[in-house]
Amino acid sequence: MIGILLVSHGKMAEGMKDSIELIMGEVEQLNTVSLVAGEDIEQFKLEVLNKTIELDTGDGVLVYVDLFGASPYNATQYASRELVDKNIEMKVLTGMNLPMLLESLVMRENYDIHSLVKIAKEAGQEGISESVVVEVDEEDSEGDY
Repeated sequence: MIGILLVSHGKMAEGMKDSIELIMGEVEQLNTVSLVAGEDIEQFKLEVLNKTIELDTGDGVLVYVDLFGASPYNATQYASRELVDKNIEMKVLTGMNLPMLLESLVMRENYDIHSLVKIAKEAGQEGISESVVVEVDEEDSEGDY
């Protein structure tokens, strides 16, 4: 089962999770990480990394990042770089609207992580959302972040 992590500023991720569970019931492989005011960004990066590792059951983790600031995105990029050598497949989506995310979640048991990313890309091309799929190359994984 694909793990899904919602990453945001404030409590937006928790609100999205509540909305998803209101529609779908409890979702087993779904979690959130939120950066609250005054929180240490380095701790936030580690929390994103650790939650991603926890959610992986071998099928990969789809991470949705809100666009209300750079910190959630940067923390997710940090996690992507750290996971290159851990054999955990992580795909990052940002800019995808919640209805599209819900549609992807509903279908997640029938699709692998690559299919979900393809759905998000196609939705953006059709004007449904402006999803951005972030790819991290192994050569980008080195360095101090």
